[in-house]
Amino acid sequence: MSLGNKTKNTPSETPPKGGQKDAGSALRQAYQKTVDEQVPAEMLDLLSKLD
Repeated sequence: MSLGNKTKNTPSETPPKGGQKDAGSALRQAYQKTVDEQVPAEMLDLLSKLD
């Protein structure tokens, strides 16, 4: 068994700049969609019982 230098056939570890921008935009959109989501009435009822 040889431990010689073997080249990896994997993509580079740093994604292209455009990919980072697209990923950041997708994350912001997902976050905003979650923030804008309404709280279900059942959850609000349960929370009101805590007071």
